[in-house]
Amino acid sequence: MTLIPHPADAIVYAPDIPRSYEPSRPPWQADAPLTVSVLLHAPAYQDVVLPPRHKPAAMQGGVGRETSEPRHGQVARLSQWDFGLTTGIFRLLDIAAGLNVPVAVALDSYGTRLPGLAAAVSSLAGEIVVRGEAANAILSPAMTPDEQQRYIREARAAVEAATGRTSTGWFSPERASTPLTSGILRGAGFAWFGDWPLDEVPVPVGDGLTALPFGLETEDMFALYTRGLPFGDYERLLDDTVDQLLADAAVTGPRFLGLSWFGWVLGQACFADVAERVLTRLAAHPDIRILLPGQVTG
Repeated sequence: MTLIPHPADAIVYAPDIPRSYEPSRPPWQADAPLTVSVLLHAPAYQDVVLPPRHKPAAMQGGVGRETSEPRHGQVARLSQWDFGLTTGIFRLLDIAAGLNVPVAVALDSYGTRLPGLAAAVSSLAGEIVVRGEAANAILSPAMTPDEQQRYIREARAAVEAATGRTSTGWFSPERASTPLTSGILRGAGFAWFGDWPLDEVPVPVGDGLTALPFGLETEDMFALYTRGLPFGDYERLLDDTVDQLLADAAVTGPRFLGLSWFGWVLGQACFADVAERVLTRLAAHPDIRILLPGQVTG
């Protein structure tokens, strides 16, 4: 595995990402042609984000979008995110349980303050993943190294305390990370993170940390809100992705597919049947195994 050289004057976003290329590397060793991990997101949205916290420039979802991110008190928009916590995440968990499909759930520290949420999710999820502080309180390069370390440390402590579970996986809100993030995660003993979909196999980044690719194009929020796909097209996109990865696996070796689904998106009654049909087909396929993310890296 080699590193891409950068010009001396280049601003390197994450210089520690190891990259290798399909023709020159040994196949990823796995027990099935395609390994799938399902990560259900339960982010809590802060109506007011106070300094020194940093907000994303734009976010998805909702109605009345006169701004790229909800203004204070936009109840119609903010209630969509709350729906994901009160109902949507549990609808997806019920679907997975009915199909005997293991799933991980990503919680943030703000969400652990909601009465009963962390305990209820913890009792149903196969794995608990740390998802930062809040849906719209993100890691930023403007933060000092100490502030970034504290952000990650405190988020993990809050999630673990509320769920009673040890978490070794990380997913940054809005996939927002800094050049220091992977090093901080590595130093904190995390086993994997899902922010970087830079391959179709797990990518070790040193000292026990692995980048698991939870792709953007197969993420429900990105596909349905950013791309604007009809949900029927989204289902076909997932089926086509699986078909292609299985075909590629016969040539290049086993592949990995990380499915990233949100309680407030596929957990809606109008979308839930897509999740159920897709998981049903995945669970029944002889060449596919479904594992928790921590099992992939463990």
